[in-house]
Amino acid sequence: MRIAITGTNQAVAGGAETYLTWLLRTLVARGHDVGFAFERAAQTGDEAVDRNLEPLTRWHIGDFTRSVFLDKLASFRPDIVFLQSASDQTLDLALAERFRTVLFAHAFYGTCATGWKMHHLPTLRVCTRRFGSGCLPMNYLRGCGARSPIQLLSVYSNQRTRAKVLQGLAGLVVGSEYMRQVYVQNGVDDRAVRVLPPPGNIEPDAAPPPAHELPRRILFLGRFTSGKGVVRAVQATAHCQRSLGDRQLILTMAGDGPELDHCRRLATKLGVPSEFPGWVGAEQRLSLLRSADLLIVPSQWPEPFGMVGVEAASLGIPAVGYRAGGIVDWLRPGVSGELAEGFGSRSLAQALDRALRDPHHYQRLQRGAWQMAHEFSGDRHVFGLEAFFRELAQPASS
Repeated sequence: MRIAITGTNQAVAGGAETYLTWLLRTLVARGHDVGFAFERAAQTGDEAVDRNLEPLTRWHIGDFTRSVFLDKLASFRPDIVFLQSASDQTLDLALAERFRTVLFAHAFYGTCATGWKMHHLPTLRVCTRRFGSGCLPMNYLRGCGARSPIQLLSVYSNQRTRAKVLQGLAGLVVGSEYMRQVYVQNGVDDRAVRVLPPPGNIEPDAAPPPAHELPRRILFLGRFTSGKGVVRAVQATAHCQRSLGDRQLILTMAGDGPELDHCRRLATKLGVPSEFPGWVGAEQRLSLLRSADLLIVPSQWPEPFGMVGVEAASLGIPAVGYRAGGIVDWLRPGVSGELAEGFGSRSLAQALDRALRDPHHYQRLQRGAWQMAHEFSGDRHVFGLEAFFRELAQPASS
């Protein structure tokens, strides 16, 4: 097949680009004729998602006018244009109007004014509303995340355009059952949606994990933001430490962001033995995972999937997190980890306690996590993607 993939960045900037790095290589290796269009070019070749990859047709969108780029893409004659969400949503709209287009919704594209899908007032809870004009007053009544009217109108306008993109898509790919439900609620035909969890960056170990006799090392990996629940991770560890009593817990929090200093101070105040290695690369990330006993995923926004949990499970590391978003697709209570209800620190501490208190139960979680990770393979994702693309491209060849 001839597949054109569009993205914002040529350089690796986050999870979407990490996925692109894998996807481009996989599709080229499987014999597809692949084109890659990007808005922002990488500063160096070493950081590019398409580094050392041939054959591959490339377009730096910034080098052309909109009409020239669309004509160049048309000359490529793609069977499918696979969107990864452009920063310029009008570009996505133009692509959806002209080509048979599929979107991978990595986040709440066209379904939430602020992109958080959360209410903060009167208490923290996941938003279940359909996106529309009612989101404008709701932002202030329920605390949805936009602080100024100018900011709100800007993000709302962008999402309105993205909602129009949804109407012109041939198909939509999402990473979890939760995301499928969000898009169906927002008017996307259920028949046009495929749930294809993205592949992890870590292959499951060949053998079941060795037993950890006294698990006590807790690991957080991610951005230090309020939405990621980093403060709750520190608080819950402190609560759990007191409940366990005879076992000192060690909390490692790797990453960077605006809440980092707050978490450092809080850990010191609460007496939580902790390490803050900062942002880590792939090798150090793997090393941290292998030395951990338990992953904590305290996200207070509904993660579209939460790939870090599957990566940890590949090494036999169970997880603890809140019951929100796509996390529940892989965090199965009593099987691959433990879930906390609500968004409080004490409920998260109770989930930590359930996972760690009984060594025999913890070892069952280890094995359950490792077995679960095998369900989220790269082969399963690409086979599903190819089948979906063939199905959507069929009308053009009939």
